[in-house]
Amino acid sequence: MDREEIRKAVTQTIVTFAQDEAKAALASIDLDEVEQLVEAQLKNLTDPLEAEAQTTTSWWVKIRNRLYIALMKQAVKTIVADVKKKIA
Repeated sequence: MDREEIRKAVTQTIVTFAQDEAKAALASIDLDEVEQLVEAQLKNLTDPLEAEAQTTTSWWVKIRNRLYIALMKQAVKTIVADVKKKIA
């Protein structure tokens, strides 16, 4: 084996090892926990919108804020479902 063949063999071994480790790491992720974490963080965005919707007299603000909340929640569900499909 010359130097170039050795380099290629070592590189291929390292890449294969890294891929196997990445696959194992992804397989160990509990996506339900990730979804709960994201939803908890989403609450930081939606709580002020909900509070404003409940305290305002403007129907426009109530409708707008509740629409924003619904869209954000649906976006989170869609993103998590997409991640689940891609990881599986």
